[in-house]
Amino acid sequence: MRIPRLLACESGSSAVELGVIASVFLSMLLGIANFAMVLWTLSSLHYAAESAARYAAICAPSCNPAVTTFAVSRYFGQSLGSNNPFCYSATGCGQTVTASYNYPVSIPLIGNFTVPLSTTACSP
Repeated sequence: MRIPRLLACESGSSAVELGVIASVFLSMLLGIANFAMVLWTLSSLHYAAESAARYAAICAPSCNPAVTTFAVSRYFGQSLGSNNPFCYSATGCGQTVTASYNYPVSIPLIGNFTVPLSTTACSP
């Protein structure tokens, strides 16, 4: 006799609905923030590559090893760890600096992924 009465009770339905909606909303909010950090890192890589290409055009050919160090000093995104993603060459359209970085993304309950980010800047 208690089970039908218990199934008809709606006293906790608002809390359950809030839990479902809040978890979806929070997941979307954190996903947007993570996507924004990926774009920020890509933008910072591009800015550093452009600055390094301009620097290489001004001091070429004597500054060959210093270009990538200069690019790392101009990078303001998330920490890259100990690796240097920048590469310099004096071929193509002039002084070319490329950068490539695998951005680690961790999504709870789904898994870990890497997003490849790459950019190229050239200055004559």
